Amino acid sequence: MGKVRPRSQRTVRRFPGGARRSDRKPRFDLIPFEFLESVAEVLTRGAARYGPYNWKRGRKDFFLDAWNHAFVHLQKFKEGDRSEDHLGHLACNVAFMVWAVENHIISQDDFNNRM
Repeated sequence: MGKVRPRSQRTVRRFPGGARRSDRKPRFDLIPFEFLESVAEVLTRGAARYGPYNWKRGRKDFFLDAWNHAFVHLQKFKEGDRSEDHLGHLACNVAFMVWAVENHIISQDDFNNRM
């Protein structure tokens, strides 16, 4: 994750004045603002209740449990529950799992061994 183009396929853009920049960075501008806003709202409420970045203190079991929380929010959304922003919560749980995988706290094997 986090890689867009292999080194052999990247190109370098040259700017007037001599500056250069690789084009291999992710395009954050392609993420819909509504998605970012929804995730930010959920994280803001979580920060007020539990403290900012509380989720980063989680260990393996916390992040594996995020799978179940994500699934619950998906089901509640599918059932039409409007008591909270279930897609925003789903996205946050997925974001937590991505962060945990990228930071080597959990791996895909952890899910296979647990289920």
